[in-house]
Amino acid sequence: MTTQTAMQTSGMSFVTMVENLVAGEHLEKNPWTPDAMWHNIANQTIDALVARGELRREEADIITGLTPLAELPTALGCPDPSPIWRCIYTAYRLTAGSSFNDTKAEIRNIMARRAVTTKQFSFMLGVIVDRDVRRPKARKEPGARRPASLQRARNAFGDGGFLTEDVPGRQWIPVFEPLPQLLERALGGDRDARITLTIGGGFALMMDGYLTRDRESKLFEGSAPFRGSPPAILTDLADHEHGLRMLATAWRHWDPTKPAHDYDIPVINTDGSLVISGDTRETRSPDRLTEYRLYEIASPTKAMAGFLKQQEARKARNQAATPEDRDRDNRERLTMALDIAKDAATALQNSLVSPPPHPFGLHEEWERTRNTAQQVYETLVRKEPDPDEGFISSADPGEIEDTEHEDA
Repeated sequence: MTTQTAMQTSGMSFVTMVENLVAGEHLEKNPWTPDAMWHNIANQTIDALVARGELRREEADIITGLTPLAELPTALGCPDPSPIWRCIYTAYRLTAGSSFNDTKAEIRNIMARRAVTTKQFSFMLGVIVDRDVRRPKARKEPGARRPASLQRARNAFGDGGFLTEDVPGRQWIPVFEPLPQLLERALGGDRDARITLTIGGGFALMMDGYLTRDRESKLFEGSAPFRGSPPAILTDLADHEHGLRMLATAWRHWDPTKPAHDYDIPVINTDGSLVISGDTRETRSPDRLTEYRLYEIASPTKAMAGFLKQQEARKARNQAATPEDRDRDNRERLTMALDIAKDAATALQNSLVSPPPHPFGLHEEWERTRNTAQQVYETLVRKEPDPDEGFISSADPGEIEDTEHEDA
């Protein structure tokens, strides 16, 4: 009875008790990974906030996952039982207004540190909000070298995650409305709706590996046209209509029950329609979003400047390359340039601006662009590869068997 009373007065939850026992095992045997360490710190922090009266126990249960997803619409008033709504609520209760400093104070007390950086806070937030989707998102694609999207998402959270300048320490309230209404409010300038959409769409993009941490190698690999941390890219996306629609599209198509390699999030035009490619009815399908395309949508100006810098670097590198390497790099340049040209032409075609000025510029500008496109098209037509080039003929299995019998 004395033990039970002591446990109750300490404010320690069952989750924290288990975490402390596990921590002891790791202290004696295997060292903690950063993910496990911050997971333990997060649980202790939430219990400390409950003990201080900053959080109610039912609020803490929503954050820690003890409240099932199916009960979220009743508990939060959200439209559906999605892990994204738990993520948004968690971000709100731990970062909005004074909650941000209160939560950081408890982390400092637990870790005996003088300061906790926003990136450290974001990493801790990441291991809290991915609880509902860890198993499917941790499934690695067979034969792939890169890590599963869960690990890439945690790297992105370690680089700031969705903690844009509008989120930590600022006053905001989640908008628990269906996604179409939420998007309309965000497009109409509602700040709370825009923040809610940024967190929800950003969470989906990070959990599926479309938005990753900022690293210089991405420029050399060609996976991104310019450098930018996740909060910076999300800020750019939330700053204009195309970006907000892309965030809503990522949220709408995101599947928490599947690994990222089992399905695609599509790329969209400025008006929100899907970008469709393919010449025939059988081959036409929505284009898959890539990190490069996401950056283009976030900031077309930065993407174009970055693309030109990449081409200059490739040109200098190709001077000492073999002819085969130069051809391969030029094929990649051609593909990227055509993708950019197609997106720009589609955006101009769908422009709501009434001439003058014409969306495609003066007649001389239009004619110069048309002539360049015609020259590229004619070059591609004239240099069409042989469809059978590289085809290796194989003998019929029956013929092989007959030959073997004759030799025997």
